[in-house]
Amino acid sequence: MQALFKIIRRFTIPPVFAATLLVTVFLVFPEYYGSPLHLVGGLFFLSLLPTLAYPLQKYIPRFRDRGREGQRSLAMLFSFSGYLLGMALSLLTRAPRPLLALYLAYLLCGIGMLVLNKLLGIKASGHACGIVGPIILLYYFGLALPATIGLLLVIPVFISSIQTKQHTAPQLAYGSMIPAVFVTMAYLIFI
Repeated sequence: MQALFKIIRRFTIPPVFAATLLVTVFLVFPEYYGSPLHLVGGLFFLSLLPTLAYPLQKYIPRFRDRGREGQRSLAMLFSFSGYLLGMALSLLTRAPRPLLALYLAYLLCGIGMLVLNKLLGIKASGHACGIVGPIILLYYFGLALPATIGLLLVIPVFISSIQTKQHTAPQLAYGSMIPAVFVTMAYLIFI
């Protein structure tokens, strides 16, 4: 059973949910992107760049010798950098408002994660934040069916996080609350 829990965690990393969100919204509402290049940029900044933290950890001395905590810190750094760069590029290229809302949601969630984890010392689950955020965005974009499917995936992901001892229930709750607040703020600002 532990092997199954590890597989669930590995295949549900937040960048997978980000890519699924971006592609789903693009297929249903291509006008939200203005250009297919915005989809490519989104996939790079919200999915590929954050994913690179995992294989690169072993090559970056500051993070290499810190085990899982080093991996977690580097993932937060790469994710936040991608969110910030993606938001900057979308503003510079005058992306449509729904795409700006999406980037702002990710950026605000990244800030929320950094504040809780690094400044306040409250360990909030990035895994929970990176899964719940895209689900909420899918609902806001009116994509109830994919959002509901995502919501059903939350249960096994949270169970696997607890069973593999990666997170506690409170850490998952904190990570889930971040997008509940900040995705709503971003949506209200741009939509």
